[in-house]
Amino acid sequence: SKSWLGGALLTALLLGLIALSIRSVSGDLTFVLLGSVGLVVGAFHYLFPGSQFFTLALTNFIGVYACIFVFFAESNFHNISPLIQAIAFVLPLVAFLGGAWWRAEDIRRIVMSRRLREGGHFDRVFLWMAPVWGIGALTFLVPEQDMDTQTIGAIFLLAMSAIAAIVALVSRDIAIFLLDAGLLFEGFFQQSARLVLPAFAFLTFYSLCIILFGAIYTIMDRFMAEPNFVIEGVRRDITFAEGIYFSIVTFATVGYGDIHPVSGVVRLVCGIEIVMGVLLLLFGFSAIIGHARPTSRSDRNDPL
Repeated sequence: SKSWLGGALLTALLLGLIALSIRSVSGDLTFVLLGSVGLVVGAFHYLFPGSQFFTLALTNFIGVYACIFVFFAESNFHNISPLIQAIAFVLPLVAFLGGAWWRAEDIRRIVMSRRLREGGHFDRVFLWMAPVWGIGALTFLVPEQDMDTQTIGAIFLLAMSAIAAIVALVSRDIAIFLLDAGLLFEGFFQQSARLVLPAFAFLTFYSLCIILFGAIYTIMDRFMAEPNFVIEGVRRDITFAEGIYFSIVTFATVGYGDIHPVSGVVRLVCGIEIVMGVLLLLFGFSAIIGHARPTSRSDRNDPL
């Protein structure tokens, strides 16, 4: 479906950004990441056909895992060889794939049911995430020790092997977690499709207000005796482009400080724009959310 295609494109963009960023750790790890995603997701499509959003959630889960892996590698194991990094990265993925193959029938029933699990599963998720994060926390003790590169590499492989063993044991719980995430992801895309028209209407009115106030600032500077703004430390007339920029940051209540008003009348106009911006955001978001609420019985069956 179109929603699945959009999600796949977003996932590909995410993985592309991660792949480019991890070249600071190891250029080879980029290809390991992309290859691992392709193999693991392809294997899950073979084991559990039809589970599109499940494998989409799995792909994003691997992307999150890659970010965490790079963080620990850069913090505590930046001197180890690219080969050890690649092996360590693949170990938990292979373990999860092996655990899923071992319990394929059980996981297939979970995946193909396409329904959210009733009740909370925070306790079960915490049980398998706590030891994984605990192992990661212990690795911060490694840089404080006077060890050679080979010893540090062996410790890294040992830590990742322990994490892989945990992942293999709890592969069923991870599958449940990914299924729920995938169904919620699907519901998010379904609701996003209903938000396109009201969001476009909101942005149209939002931009109209910004242009209106930007023009007012420019006109006031044009017809008043003294400039009303200090721009990058210089008091001078504001241009239309600068007026639009100042209107945007004022409407959003950001206020970077590179342009600020110095006359009382312009400060009054700025105050009016700020109040209008806050009210427009409140009523605009309320209208958009109200428009996205399920209106039919079939819509009420959405995961969200």
